[in-house]
Amino acid sequence: MEKIIVVLTVLFAIPLAGYAHAGFFDRYLEMMDVLYAVLKTIFVSQVLVFLFVRFSRFKITKRIRIRLLLLSKRLCKNQWVNLFAAWALSSFVLTSYWYVFSEGLFILAIIPLFIFWIVYFVVVCREKLRKRWLCGLKPIYFYLVASIGQLIVFAALFLTNMIMLYGPYNKITNYLWDVYCYRVPLGDDGGFLIAKGMFELSICLAIPYLVLVSYKAFKLLIRNNT
Repeated sequence: MEKIIVVLTVLFAIPLAGYAHAGFFDRYLEMMDVLYAVLKTIFVSQVLVFLFVRFSRFKITKRIRIRLLLLSKRLCKNQWVNLFAAWALSSFVLTSYWYVFSEGLFILAIIPLFIFWIVYFVVVCREKLRKRWLCGLKPIYFYLVASIGQLIVFAALFLTNMIMLYGPYNKITNYLWDVYCYRVPLGDDGGFLIAKGMFELSICLAIPYLVLVSYKAFKLLIRNNT
């Protein structure tokens, strides 16, 4: 009799637990739809900016391209500025994709987070890999252009939220609300969620640079004292 009671209790508990977590999972799916929409918009914006800078024949585009190249060269002259630029620009661009991809794996997110961090740590510590993928002239230029495309999206999302919050409610704002907003227009919208995740992951990506800078500073100190 006791076994029957235990079995019935378990059978009743399973659907109740599933029903209790159904709302949470629905909110999670809704959040992921918004994050994917923002990430796709970021990717499209970055591609368009790259194509515009690379192939546009307007004079202003040529000036922008030259200014970006000159800025990239300046960021590569000083090794300390170069390392800071490599961290700031690469983390700004890469963490948006890293965050959304990891969030999509839900509980298993810890695995890609750890693997990506280890790979990034190795790239930062190896000079040849670091210059090729992070702090060389080409990667700095690449991250600058990609950052422009990403900043355009964040600025557009912020303006969109302002319009949805204070502007007229019509078909366009209703569509933008459904695609880019999660529960409320400000504080939990897709752009804010990604920006928050990017900030947290950027701190993690700063650790390899702190280790590298500490090593270089210690090595320089020893050289000066000998």
